Amino acid sequence: MSGNTLAWRGFGDSEIGPLHQRLGLPNQDAYYLELESNPILITLSDGLGSKSLSHLGAQAVTRAVQRLAQHSVNGSVVQPLSLIELFYNFWLEELNGVDIEQCRCTALFAIVWQEQTLIAQLGDGDCCIVTSNQDGNEKKVRFLTEKNDDLFANQTYSLGQELQASQWQFCLQPTVELDACFLVTDGIADDLALEHKTSFYLELLSQYQILADEQVMSDVRRWISQWPVAGHSDDKTIVALFRQYP
Repeated sequence: MSGNTLAWRGFGDSEIGPLHQRLGLPNQDAYYLELESNPILITLSDGLGSKSLSHLGAQAVTRAVQRLAQHSVNGSVVQPLSLIELFYNFWLEELNGVDIEQCRCTALFAIVWQEQTLIAQLGDGDCCIVTSNQDGNEKKVRFLTEKNDDLFANQTYSLGQELQASQWQFCLQPTVELDACFLVTDGIADDLALEHKTSFYLELLSQYQILADEQVMSDVRRWISQWPVAGHSDDKTIVALFRQYP
């Protein structure tokens, strides 16, 4: 069975953190998903809390990924590092005239280009990749990156005035094997116990594959707005795409 014949579905939602609400600050996360046109994509960004314009940087990430997705790679070999550099240049263009240092943010995205899907991550948060065999019965879960213990708790790699390619994690995933991709900011990722991460995403996938889109959005809105972890303060955002198997 060709994976390209299976319908793609997806969802996204974001909830401003209690701390930002109290301080009257904007939600510093941003996300976008495109499932109706080719190529399909999801993207997510978390603005650094210490930077006054990081919400603008996060919003610029979503626009830069949309521009990157329109860069034709059909019929040619996908070069991830070249595409990441192109994305970075688009990001700078989107922030023309703005203080880049105050726009620092993370960047996570997945773009489905026919046979190959580029998945990339700079900074913290979860990028959960679910793959399956041809009949969709055997699912495997992996994460593009793990939290860097060498960084302080409030630090993360981020977009800034220069491109640091070595700080990026990326993979070229054969699209036919891709079952789902979940991107979440650290407001969610850091509250998930390591031993429960895999089951969290697999349970979301199994539940949402049998629900209608409206039911999915309603359920996501419910749990993201009623986050059960006591003392949480950060913005929380999730965006995902997944296959709808018959």
